[in-house]
Amino acid sequence: MHEQNSKAFLIKSIISGAIVGFICGFVGGGGGLTMLFVLTTILGYELKTAIGTSVFIMTFTAFTGAVSHFAMSDSKLDYLVLTLCIAVTLTFALLASKIANKASHKTLNRIVGVILTVIGTGIAVLQILK
Repeated sequence: MHEQNSKAFLIKSIISGAIVGFICGFVGGGGGLTMLFVLTTILGYELKTAIGTSVFIMTFTAFTGAVSHFAMSDSKLDYLVLTLCIAVTLTFALLASKIANKASHKTLNRIVGVILTVIGTGIAVLQILK
């Protein structure tokens, strides 16, 4: 990552961000995982840094989407469910980050690869069964 020309890195970042943003907005999903792919393969981030950056970016994306959906919805917000979701998400995010920080780079790559393969296979199977 540090060996790249800063102008080329900036151009890659803008183009990649625009493509991921278009895919998320048009198709409606895949932002965090797509961003993780872009950060590691195109921009050359180390996996741990890419995961943290992707999660940080998706925090703002998810918050903006949630607020706009709640604002446009006629239904009443269930604060108990919202509170439980926030508590469970934060607890398991903290637990997962501690595990990820203790794991070696090679192990973390394998875990991420397995998770992405399982998710991709699940999506493909669901599309076939549809």
